[in-house]
Amino acid sequence: MISSTARTLLGGVLLATLAGCTAPVATTPAPPARPPGAQTLTPSGEATPICPVRRSLPPSANPPQRILARGDEQKLVAGVDPSDATMSHWNSSTQQFEGFNIDLLLEVARALWPGVNPRDRVEFRVVPPGQGAFEMLNHGEIDLIATSLTASCERAREVLFSNDYLDSGQTVLVRARDGRPEFAGVEQLGGHRVCAATNTTSLAAIRRYQTAGGQRLVPVAAEHAIDCLVMLRQGQVDGVSTDENILLGFAQMAPDTMLVNEPPRPDQRFCTYNLSDDCRWFTDEPHAFAFRLEDLELAAFVNHALALPGTRQAWLTAHARWLLGHPDAGRDPGTGARTPMMPSPGEPVTSWPPPRPSAAPTD
Repeated sequence: MISSTARTLLGGVLLATLAGCTAPVATTPAPPARPPGAQTLTPSGEATPICPVRRSLPPSANPPQRILARGDEQKLVAGVDPSDATMSHWNSSTQQFEGFNIDLLLEVARALWPGVNPRDRVEFRVVPPGQGAFEMLNHGEIDLIATSLTASCERAREVLFSNDYLDSGQTVLVRARDGRPEFAGVEQLGGHRVCAATNTTSLAAIRRYQTAGGQRLVPVAAEHAIDCLVMLRQGQVDGVSTDENILLGFAQMAPDTMLVNEPPRPDQRFCTYNLSDDCRWFTDEPHAFAFRLEDLELAAFVNHALALPGTRQAWLTAHARWLLGHPDAGRDPGTGARTPMMPSPGEPVTSWPPPRPSAAPTD
């Protein structure tokens, strides 16, 4: 399976190659084509940070009857991103979806249909980023969204979230120069073009960010985050900004790129759940699965499945495989050491949308 974005990019490369075979030699090479839909935006100047949501409904072992009512065709239909190397990519060799989110979804299916191959019970469908995925969800084309989706107070008015299953944060991927990042950190990107997918919290954070010197980033929106990586390598933007778990996959795909290695200024750091001493996050990004607002049974069952001991062990195995080096952290109750572990969001909420969170814990 090849995503529409990949087909578009491949088509653009082929057209450029064919044009080069027939056109006369130009004295100045034409700039590479930008992916369809890419556009430069103006900074927003908005100062309010994104409000994260980490808690959801109480878990319930009662299976969702809407899914079971499908009879012999019982399947959980999940919307995924095929280009997210760490979370939910399409492996052309194995002809199946793989990644951190996929491993967790298979545990949900295992809990819902014990004794059955979970891959036989999950159908994966490609969804666009941000609002486009919400539209597919609310139109009934999918049962849940399983992309690298940030749970926010704003989005909680549109969809129902599971408990937080991964704490991440936003940073920047830039070109590598002699083994070092071209820009040391987000503070050095004032006045430079930084790209993110349209209709995402990542793009909103780029538009909002202001450096200590008063400069703003120049936000560039693309249809998909993978388009931003193409534009970075072609020199059309100076950085790609989204959650670190996604950027780790991009860096693996493009060895000529690197994550920035300097943190933002202190009042712009959001590092409550970051293990490293040099946290580079300028937002906190709790990840959750999203459901239709009326799908209370499914959300409660997914929360139940996420809390099972087998799922927690699968989380550790998947984290070591797909997110090695990702700096999310928890405190081991036995040793007190900080180590990557599945989040424990706390007491469940009793209404939805949930109340805006109080200050995050410091441990």
